[in-house]
Amino acid sequence: MTISEELKKIDLFSVCTKPDLEIIEKYTQIRNAVKGDVIAREGEIPSELFFITRGRITGSMKLPNSAERKLGDYCAGSFFGASSVFGKKPLTDTYTASEESTIVFVREKGFTALIESNPSTAILLFSILLGRTVNEFRKTSSFLADVVQWGEKASCRVITDEQTGVYNRSFLDDAIENFFNISKSNSKPLSLLMLDLDNCRRINETISHDTGNIIINKFAQIIKNSISRHGIMARYGGDEFTVLLPETDLQKASEIAENIRKTVEDHDFSPLLADSGIKVTTSIGISSFPETAVDIAAFKSKADASLYRAKELGKNRIEYVD
Repeated sequence: MTISEELKKIDLFSVCTKPDLEIIEKYTQIRNAVKGDVIAREGEIPSELFFITRGRITGSMKLPNSAERKLGDYCAGSFFGASSVFGKKPLTDTYTASEESTIVFVREKGFTALIESNPSTAILLFSILLGRTVNEFRKTSSFLADVVQWGEKASCRVITDEQTGVYNRSFLDDAIENFFNISKSNSKPLSLLMLDLDNCRRINETISHDTGNIIINKFAQIIKNSISRHGIMARYGGDEFTVLLPETDLQKASEIAENIRKTVEDHDFSPLLADSGIKVTTSIGISSFPETAVDIAAFKSKADASLYRAKELGKNRIEYVD
């Protein structure tokens, strides 16, 4: 059986006339595969576009945990490899024959020659491919969306605190170093707030850790609302949070800190505290470049020392160390 007769058997080429198929045949080759044969492998950039005329090919994707996820079976009339031939992109899937199959393929140079010698037939072929691509994408888009969503969530888990949803300490450490260097190079101010929820340990021991977590989450929300877009907030650990404030001097940082302190003090936590007599407040330490610190080590340590001073002086206050 000739290649044109092989192509005529599948619906994909049903709109092609015999002369069209004979022209396409000049630029194609045929391959018979047995079960288990790998036709194209993930990561490769094959120079062929493959058409399945008989049998079944299985597409699978390797996930980040080394497991494989079957995308689907491709039977007679399907094709694959378009992104590699036309876009020079590596395959994201591995295609394996799951039963005896016949595959017709067109090499990249074959497409170029077809366009140059028979543009009308080339346009017809591209129209067929486009129509089928849209249909195939509709079938697989749900899984692709799941993969994208998984990737986004995984990325978020790397840099955010799962409980509060704000950035974690690892992200903050990188941000401090980067912004400090930028501020120093551009002679711009930079401030760092270190905030601690007063009496959190007492809440955990007297009431419950669940109540403590609820209050920590609310505390995080108050901070987030207070800084708006002015800063980068992270959970430093436990009930301790930090806020990096680019292009913010000591005076402005003190105003932002006071707004946070006052909002926490005024918030009604009583439904969570019952009759424990515990007051929810926050202590805040501030470090500012270049006013209180001129190098990154001092910038970090003085924020911590300032918070310690605020705690020592009675809590529910803002302090900074010169």
